[in-house]
Amino acid sequence: MHELFTRDQNKKIKEFINLALGFNKTHNIFVRKDYEEVFQKDVLDCAPLFNMIKEQESVIDLGSGGGFPGILLAIFLPNNHISLLESSSKKCYFLKTVIEKLSLKNTTIINQTIKENNNLGVYDVITARAFAPIKKIIKLTKNNTHQKTKHILLKGKKKIIQEELKLINKNQHIYEIINKDTKEHERNIVVIKKNE
Repeated sequence: MHELFTRDQNKKIKEFINLALGFNKTHNIFVRKDYEEVFQKDVLDCAPLFNMIKEQESVIDLGSGGGFPGILLAIFLPNNHISLLESSSKKCYFLKTVIEKLSLKNTTIINQTIKENNNLGVYDVITARAFAPIKKIIKLTKNNTHQKTKHILLKGKKKIIQEELKLINKNQHIYEIINKDTKEHERNIVVIKKNE
């Protein structure tokens, strides 16, 4: 049990991690050796996002992979609609299994590669973790935003983030870098909004 989360959330996280570790034995969805490592490096890494998304906001998670942060957002935000975009059929099969086992009724899987002129619809929040450089994410999702959409991106080193941010149009976008360093590694969250 982790004190950050409710009993029900802890139960679902535990089930999710165990499913991921089981699936990983045959399908290699991530590089983790045990439960504790997944909890520390993946669950706690994504945890700051839970308070950054308002109730009812629609979310699309780009390149959901093993479900971080997408599945966790679905567990923590039951009143939000969460779409998980993943191009790998193998990973989508895993995500579908998790959604069914955890009864996550607020979650949709989109098994495709995001393209610039996509028709995936418009979202309030776009999340991504280790998906692509910032400029590319903004370019790929231009069809998926409205005036108030925010990108919340889990990123690593601030130096690299600053290099990536040099390439975006500052007249069109405002951004904030939120530092979330852990003992092991440098971690930052980048929030990007349209400049009104």
